Amino acid sequence: MNKYKTLSTVGIAFFATTLFAQDHPDHPGTIPATPLEKPTQVSEEKKPAPPTPLFIGDKAPTVTVDHWVKGEAIEGFEKGQVYVMEFWATWCGPCITSMPHLSGLQEEYGDKVKIIGVSSEKDPEIVTTFLAKTNKSDNKVNNDRMRYTVAVDPDRSTSRVFMEASNQQGIPTSFIINGDGQVAWIGHPMRMDEPLKEVVAGTWDLAAAAEAFKLEAQQEMAMREMNSVYIAASNSGDWDTWITAIDSFSAKFGNNARMDNAKFEALLNKKKDKKAAYAWAKSIVENDWDNSQALNAMAWAIVDETPAELQDLDFALKVALRASQLTENKDPMILDTLARCYWEMGDKYKAIAWQEKAVSYMGEDGMNASISDTLQEYKSALAVVDE
Repeated sequence: MNKYKTLSTVGIAFFATTLFAQDHPDHPGTIPATPLEKPTQVSEEKKPAPPTPLFIGDKAPTVTVDHWVKGEAIEGFEKGQVYVMEFWATWCGPCITSMPHLSGLQEEYGDKVKIIGVSSEKDPEIVTTFLAKTNKSDNKVNNDRMRYTVAVDPDRSTSRVFMEASNQQGIPTSFIINGDGQVAWIGHPMRMDEPLKEVVAGTWDLAAAAEAFKLEAQQEMAMREMNSVYIAASNSGDWDTWITAIDSFSAKFGNNARMDNAKFEALLNKKKDKKAAYAWAKSIVENDWDNSQALNAMAWAIVDETPAELQDLDFALKVALRASQLTENKDPMILDTLARCYWEMGDKYKAIAWQEKAVSYMGEDGMNASISDTLQEYKSALAVVDE
């Protein structure tokens, strides 16, 4: 019944997840993002040179997009015009969720802001086909959900000079370009409202944002260095040293979702200290109490990735119920998690009822299709028990 649920680092080796989780300078670990698709392997001779590093405050790179599937193409960033370059994909759930929000911002600002959604699908037809489909979450055609410019970047040339150059490894990610052609902000589009408002108004503190972004880059570098500490702990079994290193990292850089989850993983699955692990998990949940996706990741990790003897199903259910409440019981992935909680607790009929609700809201992508398969598994298992 394993399915892909983004954000979960619990129950998965820290080393394997560090490079793929998405944190942004102003909201570390709080909003879901999907890892970028791994590029096709190429020989060293054909591998392009690394792009020039990109930081907030720098001049925005040149856009080299040949396929504009919706809206007018841009030749460059015009003086006095604010732009948003948003990188997404048709297979990225959080990207699809963000679309109505981006459309609302485009309508709010009109000609003052030009929002451009850039996908790196290999074939532009993938995007045009996607635009013609209906999203089951709101029964609206994707073309109507994306009421802003849409472009396709098959060779990833634009993605490289924005995403790779700024070390962004998850989507959706947005770049606000100010009227002077500078990168003013980088982050998740669901957290773009206030920065965009200030950039348009001319009150955005670019220097402070640039400093914060550089500090985030330092944090990312330190996090990579933490991998060696993790590997040493794995080899020696000295998980107390690893936990101490996490605490020191957090003391220096502040709260970090990946480190919080890494500590939970160490306490629970490495040290087998269930009491300490869930005491820590409760503090994580308190910080994320209004973040449905983070709560969902926590609950899913417990019910799907944790050995039965280390599960706290009552805690997982409480977290899943809160996540579902925050999304008005309409998010199929969260409903799927909630159903799993009831299933593991032995409440089979309630699990099936919630799984049926999840199916009613699921889309057509592979991730959501597995929800339907899970429903059939539940029903088949229950039928065997009832015979």
